Amino acid sequence: MKSLLMLALMVLAPLASAAEPQESNSASLQEMVEQQVAFREELARGPQDLTPRQAGIMRRAQAEFFRLVEGKSSMEQLSLDEKVQLENALERINAQVVGTGYAQGNQDVCWREQRLGSRMKNTRCGTQKEVEQVRENAQGYLSKPKICTPPGCG
Repeated sequence: MKSLLMLALMVLAPLASAAEPQESNSASLQEMVEQQVAFREELARGPQDLTPRQAGIMRRAQAEFFRLVEGKSSMEQLSLDEKVQLENALERINAQVVGTGYAQGNQDVCWREQRLGSRMKNTRCGTQKEVEQVRENAQGYLSKPKICTPPGCG
């Protein structure tokens, strides 16, 4: 599934170069087609982190993508409406892939925490996976039996 996410991160990059000269546009359109073919193959193998609903949305968006680019070799051959439809189809694909557990686990998050012995707060950032690991470690520490020494033991 990691390869699916990496492809998703590159999906929209070729659209940004649509205003470049003709040669790079044909390469960009070709790159997009190659990426979508790779997505289709990944979906055919059975995506691990996608629900059947998400996979269906991706398949429909890909069908629209392939319909729009069929017989085209560059972005100039697409009308403005077709370019908008193409971008929307790619956004729908990207939204489903970014919603996977892998992407959510690697999503950057920041939080504020109070420093021990101070009223000052620090901002810490990390991935969602790291935040969950810190939380689990803290809960594990708190759930450990405490060793007490007399006279404090009751």
